[in-house]
Amino acid sequence: MTYYIIGGILLSIILFLLIQYYGLKKSLKNKDRELKSLQRETKKQIHRQQDYITVLSQELRTPLYGIMGLTNLIAEEYPELKDDKKLKSLKFSGDYLLNLINNVLHINYLDVEGIKSQNNLFNLQEVTQNLVNSFSYATDNSDNTLHYDFDPEINPMVIGDASILSQILMNLISNALRFTKNGDVYFSVHLIKSKHNSNNISFKVKHNGDDISSEDQKSIYQEFINVESAKKSYLGTGINSRIVKGLVNVINGDIIIQKNAQEGSEYALVLDLQVQDDKNDNIEDHNNSNEANTNTKRKALIVDDNKLNLLVADKILSKEHFECTTIDNGFDAIELVRENRYDVILMDINMPKLNGIGTTKRIREFNLKTPVIALTAVDITQLNRQIIHAGLNDYILKPYTKNHLLEIINKHLENPILNQ
Repeated sequence: MTYYIIGGILLSIILFLLIQYYGLKKSLKNKDRELKSLQRETKKQIHRQQDYITVLSQELRTPLYGIMGLTNLIAEEYPELKDDKKLKSLKFSGDYLLNLINNVLHINYLDVEGIKSQNNLFNLQEVTQNLVNSFSYATDNSDNTLHYDFDPEINPMVIGDASILSQILMNLISNALRFTKNGDVYFSVHLIKSKHNSNNISFKVKHNGDDISSEDQKSIYQEFINVESAKKSYLGTGINSRIVKGLVNVINGDIIIQKNAQEGSEYALVLDLQVQDDKNDNIEDHNNSNEANTNTKRKALIVDDNKLNLLVADKILSKEHFECTTIDNGFDAIELVRENRYDVILMDINMPKLNGIGTTKRIREFNLKTPVIALTAVDITQLNRQIIHAGLNDYILKPYTKNHLLEIINKHLENPILNQ
């Protein structure tokens, strides 16, 4: 009898545990479905935010391109205004705003590995000198001094991503200036070692500010600087170490940070850059090509719905002996290409009614030869596949410099022009 009682109790316990188990299992399944649903909704929300930031950055880039382009054109056409404080202020503001926009974009896409480096030929000395010049207004209006040194042993013509390099260096220099009061910031570009086709280069930014507290030092290495501290600086935001480290990884560099409460801090970016060994030959070939084509104007079609952007591109190319035709919509552009011969077409991507990708697709139905180069304010990581399928030959991200524009055009001309 005792065994039956014990057996009944054990059976009851087992049945109770089974009921609890299946109830718990059902509850966990429901929770799992809820979590998956929440995860899907969270991902959708993140994508919506990323899309919003991308669109916002595009809207900011488009007018900024016009401002920066006109500023550079004014500086070129009126050299007597080179040292004008108002012009310096305008250029500094444009360069710094572009850097902030790039920072926001990279925060947006750093976690999804959407940043790709581009390998283009550029003048390293010119890029770094322009960077220093862009800070001249900031230093003129403070008690700090920015020193610049470029190693003459470095071959200035290198291949790499000038845009990402500039963004990293701008973050480092602006951070050094914000943590320096009545002091010096030293920016130097030195050759570490040279190989047959590449240079190992260090970009050092050192400052000797005397007001750096231990709290401020710690904030340098956090993702965002302290907001209250930032309000005291004319440069606004400080270095975002997450962005800098992410961008350094994209271009396969190394970042070294040394700090000293008494002497300030030093940042060193170490990077391998491929050198252009046959620069002299290329220049000679380009010169011969230019001499042969001095009296022959090339024809360029510029398609953009923004009148200011059309003006800037027209001004740049006209000085390079291009005969430019400008048009503000894709439909008219198609007819112009059908009726005329052009050496190159610059195509804005974001246009109403018919965008640049759709316009290029229609052009490719009857013209496969003329190079079409995309002009876009949209982060290019989203457009690579569409650009390839549409038949576009290359792209230029707004805002762009004159040299970068000419460099990309050169790649696709039968008789390249010589970059000035």
